[in-house]
Parts: sequence; structure tokens; C-alpha cells
Amino acid sequence: MTSPWYRLATFKAARGLSRALPRSVCQALAGALGRGSHALNTEAREALRANLAAVTGLRGKELDRLCRRNFSNFLRMLADYFRTAGEGPAKIRALLEEWRGYENLVAARERGKGTIVITAHLGNWELGGLILAAEGFPLTVISLDEPAPGLTQWREQHRRRLGIKTITVGSDKFAFLEMINTLRRNEFLAMLVERPYAQSGLPVRFFGRETAFSSGPALLWKHTGAAVLPAFVLQNERGRYLSFAEAPVRMEGNEAADTQRIATAFEGIIREHPGQWYNYVRIWK
Repeated sequence: MTSPWYRLATFKAARGLSRALPRSVCQALAGALGRGSHALNTEAREALRANLAAVTGLRGKELDRLCRRNFSNFLRMLADYFRTAGEGPAKIRALLEEWRGYENLVAARERGKGTIVITAHLGNWELGGLILAAEGFPLTVISLDEPAPGLTQWREQHRRRLGIKTITVGSDKFAFLEMINTLRRNEFLAMLVERPYAQSGLPVRFFGRETAFSSGPALLWKHTGAAVLPAFVLQNERGRYLSFAEAPVRMEGNEAADTQRIATAFEGIIREHPGQWYNYVRIWK
């Protein structure tokens, strides 16, 4: 069920507030709202609790504390999203304290076959796209239609200000062809993979249990040979961000095995940062 707050008017109001207030105030307010959301949103809280229990093995009060921190972190991440949406490179870079693995991005582009940047609902994935665009990497983001009227267009408009293109899957029957053409132009294609839409997933073992990951990267690799590169943007203890891109995942042409390799590659980073893995629907049915 979509939250009644997930609508265009709320996004516009949050964007305006984030620009009017100092970032420190926004982060404090967002953290408090997150803690309140944890107390009030039973369905999302129980889904997150089940997910993080599977990742961490925690139970009882320790798990409850982690879930409260996760809700708080999520609202703080959203505050920074609203703060940076539509802004120029200088304001985006101001939030970034460290960037690791930049050489992996450069090497992937030098191969000349395109780059599939894969990420999860971990950290500030939207900021990750802005950072890539601010550094001059030609980027297209894969997205679903937003459930709220006008919100899809609002988000696309802010991405376009930094030259980011959007391909909306589900409603565009030519979306897969557009993805292939993007990679053949040796550009970057970014997608979230651990919550596939509709029937686009393949079964994987993830933290010892079966779930589904997007088959998109494996299918696109078969058509293009593009590098498949995990990348994440995480907030550190000082409130700023670490961006890092890992070495490409080895792809061999078996879609099920390649998708499993991607799932396995994600386990370590999610296990290390469960407080920033924002999945409020059950990953394991």
C-alpha cells in the first residue's frame, strides 16, 4: 500500500523546506520524523524487522534498535535527496566526503561496451546518480512509474537538469531496446536490482533464503557485453557520504548463475550496513 504522504504536493513541500533550512536542522527533523514513523507504521516496521532479522540474526531489543535507526536514517537520506534534487554539481559534491573505486568506473567506460551500474535500496541511491552525472558520466536511470500523479515527471525533470535520462519500465514497450542502445553508445545505465518489478526476476539464494533479483543485468550483458558494476552511496558517522564502485561482476552468459553472482556480491555490503538498507516490504515471502 502506498503511503498517503507519497504524492507530488509532499515532495514539493519537502523540497522547499530542505532549501529553506540549514542542513543540520533538516537532518535533525528528519531523524525525529523517522523515529515517529517507526512507531506508527506497523506494516512497514514488521516487514523491515523480518528483513533485517534475516540479514543480521538479531532478535528482540537489539533488532528493535536497529529498525528504529533504519527508519531514522531513511528520513535523513530523503532530506538530502530533496536538498540535492535539481541542484548543480557544487552542492552535490559538498555532501561527498570520499569516493572509492573511481578507477573502476573509468576502466569500465574505456572498454567501450557500456556500463550497467547495479545498486540496491541501500544508502542514497538517487544521490549516486547525481554524483555520476556531476562527474560527466553519461547516465540513464531505469525507473518504474510513480504511483502518484505527476511525480514521475517531477523526478525526471530534476534529473534532466544534470543531463540524466530516464527510461520508465512497465509502460514503455520499447524500454529494453532503449537500454541496449544506451549501452551501445558506451553510456552508463543505472538500476536497482534486489526488488524486481512484476515477473522480471529470477530466483536466487540471498542470505541463505530464496528470493528474486532482477534478470535485467544478465539479459543486457548477453546483448552488449557491458560491464556490470556494483556501486553504492552510504552516509558515514559524520553525516556525509562515501561513494564507491566495486570491480565488475564476472558474467558468463547463464542468466540464472549470473544473477546469483550479483546477489552474492550484494550480501557483504548489506550485511555491513543494515541500518541503511531501506526495504519496507518483505524480501522473503
